[in-house]
Amino acid sequence: MALIKIWERYFFREVIRSCLFFLACFYGIYVLIDYASHTASFHRNHVQFQWLETSLYYACEFALRLELLLPFALTLATIRTLCALNSHNELVALRSSGISLQTLMRPFLIVGLAGVALMYLNMEFILPFAANKLKHIEDNRNRNKEKRDSQFSAQHVLLEDNSTILFHSYDSVKNVFFDAYWIRNVDDIYRIKYLSPSTPPRGRFVDRLRRNQQGQLLVVESFKDTLFPDMRFDDKLLFETITPPEELSLSELREKLPDGEVSNEKESQMLAAYYRKLAMPWLCLLAVIGSAPFCVRSTRGLPTFFIYAGSLFGLIAFYLILSAAVLLGKRQVFEPFWVIWTPFTLFAAFLSCRYSITR
Repeated sequence: MALIKIWERYFFREVIRSCLFFLACFYGIYVLIDYASHTASFHRNHVQFQWLETSLYYACEFALRLELLLPFALTLATIRTLCALNSHNELVALRSSGISLQTLMRPFLIVGLAGVALMYLNMEFILPFAANKLKHIEDNRNRNKEKRDSQFSAQHVLLEDNSTILFHSYDSVKNVFFDAYWIRNVDDIYRIKYLSPSTPPRGRFVDRLRRNQQGQLLVVESFKDTLFPDMRFDDKLLFETITPPEELSLSELREKLPDGEVSNEKESQMLAAYYRKLAMPWLCLLAVIGSAPFCVRSTRGLPTFFIYAGSLFGLIAFYLILSAAVLLGKRQVFEPFWVIWTPFTLFAAFLSCRYSITR
């Protein structure tokens, strides 16, 4: 058993308790602010059902926010525990008894590695379910109506016959595309207000546009409700279109990675999301080894405030740098692998070197 000594169990218990406390505080404040700003949307149905749905909503939100909350909580828990031990001279007493600093840091490293494993489990199993459930809840309440109204970019999906459907948005609850255009060819286009990708697909409020001899597209037919037996969706392409790469699990993303060079922006987005999901969990371990060296120094006046401020600033700076790197990778400015792993590797190497010197 790794943690068999009394001081090891004490260290482990203190850092876990502090981490859970900070997690509860951070997410509790977020829930209060978010609930207060969306109070109206949480009271459209019956009260007895609404509380259950609201609890499910924020449970799913927690899974989405865990990659941000957990490293911050581990950073603060490590600083709080080590600074308290240092201030009370407990570290000095343990080191005087012959225990090396490397051994004293073992419980914190175990907690950091446990955070890495928890993040991977969340990304693989919990996050895809939570993202899908959140999408259903938000679509059901129409909370993202203003977001859809302000979105001017069109999305597209390819059909089995290589024709294209352009659409404005997709409703996951009703399973319909809104404001869609089926482009069979440049001379034959269907304009569909609501398109359901059923078998066969069904459209409501449909106009068919044909090009005349003068090159003008004119409405030649209109239907209130009609079926499209010739419209055949590729289930794989449809799933990739309506599901952002960030909402897929690591195994699903790995299956969709391109075999060779990146040929379009969609493949770049897949690669950037995959490398980001691989890198982010290790921030839990880096959060521990990055702040620990500053907390165990033997000094008469430990600068606790500056340790907190510097560690949080470094963590925020890393998030901003990584977000910029992911964006550059998605937009094909640089290759996703290099633009994401280069800053992460440099950051990890610097912290590991600093931690090794302190030992």
